[in-house]
Amino acid sequence: MALCVALTQVQSQSLAPSGFIASSVRAEEITLFYQSRAESTAAAVEAKSTNSVSQSPVPPQPTRSSGVVSDLPKWKSLLGRLQWGTLRAIVTTPYNYDKMTKVQAEVLGQLPKLITLPDPDDPNPPTRDLLVRSRTGTGKTLAFLVPAVEARLAAINRAAKQALIDAGLKSDEELEGRARRAFVRQHAGALIISPTRELAIHIADEAIKLTRHLPGLEVRLFVGGMSKRQQMREWMRDRRDIVVGTPGRLRDVLHCEPEVARGLANTPLLILDDADSLINPEFREDIEYIKKFLPSSPERQTFLFSATVSPAVRQMSKSFLSDNHAIINCVSGSDPSPVHAHIPQYHTVLPTAAHQIPSVLRLLAHDQLTNPGSSKAIIFFPTTKMTVMFANILRDVARQCLPAVRNVRVYELHSKRAQDARTRTSDAFRADTSGASILVTSDVSARGVEYPGVTRVIQVGMPAGTEQYIHRMGHAGRTNGRSDLVLLPWEVSFVTWQLSKVSLKPLTVSKLKAEVTELAAKHDANPRAYVHGLDIFRRFFPTRLVPILATVDRTVSDLLAKMDPRDIEQTFASLLGFYAENARELRVRKSEILEGCKDWAIDAMGLPYPPHINPTMLDRLGFRNRDDSGSSSRYNSRDSSGSPRSSSSSYSRPPPSTYSRPVWEDRGHVRNSQGGDSSIVASPVISTRTPVTIKIVGVPVAMTKTITEAIAVLAEARAHGEVGKLDTRSEDLQGPPVPILRYTDLCDRNP
Repeated sequence: MALCVALTQVQSQSLAPSGFIASSVRAEEITLFYQSRAESTAAAVEAKSTNSVSQSPVPPQPTRSSGVVSDLPKWKSLLGRLQWGTLRAIVTTPYNYDKMTKVQAEVLGQLPKLITLPDPDDPNPPTRDLLVRSRTGTGKTLAFLVPAVEARLAAINRAAKQALIDAGLKSDEELEGRARRAFVRQHAGALIISPTRELAIHIADEAIKLTRHLPGLEVRLFVGGMSKRQQMREWMRDRRDIVVGTPGRLRDVLHCEPEVARGLANTPLLILDDADSLINPEFREDIEYIKKFLPSSPERQTFLFSATVSPAVRQMSKSFLSDNHAIINCVSGSDPSPVHAHIPQYHTVLPTAAHQIPSVLRLLAHDQLTNPGSSKAIIFFPTTKMTVMFANILRDVARQCLPAVRNVRVYELHSKRAQDARTRTSDAFRADTSGASILVTSDVSARGVEYPGVTRVIQVGMPAGTEQYIHRMGHAGRTNGRSDLVLLPWEVSFVTWQLSKVSLKPLTVSKLKAEVTELAAKHDANPRAYVHGLDIFRRFFPTRLVPILATVDRTVSDLLAKMDPRDIEQTFASLLGFYAENARELRVRKSEILEGCKDWAIDAMGLPYPPHINPTMLDRLGFRNRDDSGSSSRYNSRDSSGSPRSSSSSYSRPPPSTYSRPVWEDRGHVRNSQGGDSSIVASPVISTRTPVTIKIVGVPVAMTKTITEAIAVLAEARAHGEVGKLDTRSEDLQGPPVPILRYTDLCDRNP
């Protein structure tokens, strides 16, 4: 008899007819109920005793959780508090989860009170708004999607019951059905805002998976890069249960489409994911605009999820959350690091820029050797131009000097690609089983996009901030991978200033090279034993890896000799823009950034001299003082004490025959014949054999065939205290090169 009563209670609480749930209890539900009844009771008691949620006074301050939960509750413990269709998707297909994560236990432990409508006459209303701090990759998407789905189902049931009350009826299935259909087409259930398209698409995909066993529930998506007409067609035609969007597209449709504004006017739940990104100026104005179309608090329930709780996030919480909101901190007070403590994190400060490409290749080799047959790496770059260039570099050299050779797969993802192409690339990398896949990406993949099985995250160059570092390396936290940060010499202050609370281990270039060589030698000694008997040692790795890895420096040197200088110059310009915007993160002078980028163009990419920079661009980026006369020349030149700067690197640059570096590099400063301070300025060149016009101040024009001869003219002018300017021309010259012997021999020789 007791068992029958218990079963009836479950049916009435979680299986009540709602138009979406089958009215009869299936065998798997009954089995799950009996298996989990004792566990559910114990977990509920434990959750009550270990709950770290605190009521927040005004102004809200972050609180600390009670510590690490050693025995997290199982999902089955929510049986009776969740609709069976919701729970079924989690404990069976498509998720098949057993235990909750900490953030899921903290948030969902408040159900069903969390989604209960407040009583307007209650002097002490329950806490409904949440500020949740949780690290990237801890399952926070499900933590806010489950309450959103449950609240939507409850609202639909309330609308059906209200229709009966208004009609004065006790039951009428047809009336209830009409009321439900009208409600779901007129009112949105929850609005979820994310900073990026990729994260919004990921959230929408997770919502679709979560509602697999709830027939009828639908997800609407509003993001840029996709057809706005198609999105509006679906909005007008179908239901609006869960709405996911990015700030820009949501503002656009709210401004231009009255039907969207009407549909969101009564949205009961707003969720801001990655709030630490939404506070950026590029999003904040759009977020404030969107808020005007939503109900005000406390009628509107709001969740803020963030990996960090900075003063700016706290300020945002004051604007969006009610005074009576709760703060859930899922970062242990004993662990101040904002990232996963279990993820090994290393940083390499390169001795010179020349080590950049070889070091990245060796990190990839290290991952393929430590994860034979299962390597999956993501490489982040600061700009789109750099992403494109390095993707091409890896395609050219990866199969020549990486252990997996022909099995290597390189994927490229950045904002300049069309949205459908980005989606295809993400899906392909996510499903890749080659065992040696590499995703070369900009920050479009940093947040929210889930890639299973990632074994290595490599960040080349400083991220745009601490939060961005956290979100990037979170990909490695999902599968106990490893994170590496590769910095140029002048970027080291990012570690000391911005990552002081992160447990980063130093890794030198020489130690990395030694580790890779040691792993390769261990493989060569016994290939079958190295892969633990897996049947991949013959088809995956070559028999001998040491000779292949020994070719890294030579392969890179050969590649740089064939690089298009225009690609390098465009990437150089993009880096200047990135570092100018993020100079405060480094706490270095902009002049040092400029010189560092020049070193990168020459030492890492093999240019003979730094690219020319338009003075107007320097002004716009803040690299010049407007009252500094002659500063344009100073920033467009390099040091020349007779020879280029030497490097302690063992890396071999392109052979001198390709192009000789200028001998006049002294940051351009010379003394002209009148004693004035001036400079030698180099304009960009298209190739090493471009005909050049040399214009010497105060004397006629001389024409030469090659850059080398042009530099000789400049050196001759400098010897006589004159000022020279290197100026490229596209005309083809006829006849032999103009002989340049002495300054007095300069004359007007037109082609």
